[in-house]
Amino acid sequence: MQDVHLGTDNVKFRKEKYSSASTGKTYLAPLPAGYGGEYGPKVKTYGLLLAPVGNMTEPKIADWLRNLGIVISSGQIWRLLEQGQERLQEEKEAIVEAGLASSPWQQLDATGTRVEGENQHGHVLCNPLYTAYSTTPGKDRMTVIDVLGNHRERIFRLNEEA
Repeated sequence: MQDVHLGTDNVKFRKEKYSSASTGKTYLAPLPAGYGGEYGPKVKTYGLLLAPVGNMTEPKIADWLRNLGIVISSGQIWRLLEQGQERLQEEKEAIVEAGLASSPWQQLDATGTRVEGENQHGHVLCNPLYTAYSTTPGKDRMTVIDVLGNHRERIFRLNEEA
């Protein structure tokens, strides 16, 4: 039998605090990995998951979390989704690099999408070993080259073979 449990888990952390007479500084133990601010890693994960997978807007994600007992605003959802995602972007770029190196061929498809009320293009770059998604304003030849090159600086070779 499979089941799922959704609910709040309020955690009170007690952190050690030390003072050094020789340096005149105070040292405070860090929080466990993933914790910071008002929300734990699971709230952050749900927010990051529900936006693209559940196709939910920030207000709807806030409503869903509030129904679970989490005190959160739409603005806080925006911060969870938009701020501090550099590590995820770096991880995505590394996955694309590994995927590009994993096979002598790649498949690319694009479809129209809307981002903040503007027409954009969602690109799916893949082979049997990985799939990567990116969104760009266009889908012209140069954009396709950018997606296939993992958005690296363009370098062109102009010689007889090219």
